[in-house]
Amino acid sequence: MKNKLLIIFGLLLSAILLVIVLSRLDWQAFWTAIKTIDIPTILLAGSIIILIIILRSLRWNLVSRLPLSNFKHFWQAANIGYLGNMIYPARAGEVLRIVAIHNFTSLVLGRSVSSAVIDRMLDMIVVGLFTLLLLWIHGNQIDPNIGKGVIGIFILATGILSLFVIFADRLHVHVQQWSKWLKLQEWVLHGLEGVQAFRQTHNVLTVLLLTIVIFILDYFWMWQVMAAFGWDLPFEAALTVGVFVLLAISLPSAPGYIGIYQIACVLALKLYGVDESLAVAYSIVMQLLMFAIIGVQGMLVTVYCGFNLSRSRIL
Repeated sequence: MKNKLLIIFGLLLSAILLVIVLSRLDWQAFWTAIKTIDIPTILLAGSIIILIIILRSLRWNLVSRLPLSNFKHFWQAANIGYLGNMIYPARAGEVLRIVAIHNFTSLVLGRSVSSAVIDRMLDMIVVGLFTLLLLWIHGNQIDPNIGKGVIGIFILATGILSLFVIFADRLHVHVQQWSKWLKLQEWVLHGLEGVQAFRQTHNVLTVLLLTIVIFILDYFWMWQVMAAFGWDLPFEAALTVGVFVLLAISLPSAPGYIGIYQIACVLALKLYGVDESLAVAYSIVMQLLMFAIIGVQGMLVTVYCGFNLSRSRIL
């Protein structure tokens, strides 16, 4: 019931935000901006998105401590997850990718979950770092309460990941005493084994550096889309958009983050004097570009692997 209410709230929020955005739109300026886009630059941005998915799959592979010969399966699972987030509300794709990697590799369910959680925690930590940079750049223009919230999430993610890594052995011993909940015990033990494996890896520094590279590339393709519109904006403008978008999509929304995405781009680009109608055009081009790549790759992988995207598979 709670999940259904969350989904309904997300759909309503997206719908309200979309109505607000469209009601303020200057359609002539919007279509003029769309018509003047430089297609080769958009194609370059799209190729960077493909590279980012490859690098994210590689990072997940390293976090899980499975041989790199399994990279193909992590790439397939990642694409299924992205497609799930595009189709279903409430970020159901996160669950789909866990189920997918569990089916495609030798990872037991508990380790599949722990590897995916660590993978996302790394994102949260780096998002926190870039948000601190953003607050330094726009300190007087951004509500400090937003910064405090993000910094809190950054500290929380770093703290939880550190505690799990440090106390994984003790937790493992404690969980072994859960004689009454054998199935839950099995899942948790497997999850803790995944944390222990991550702690023992020699790739921690590589994983952290790879995460930073992924985010820089993320901002770079957003910057390329700005260039495609003919805007002469600094790279920090793309960083601002990227951070605003990541903060926005953490809220409940409709599938594909429709409405939420538009508001995030409008608020971010307003700091650089970009008109609302142009910012909406920018957000739509970005979304369509991502949808095209995620949709094509995700559907091809789904058909090739015979994976069932039905939500009944993950409940």
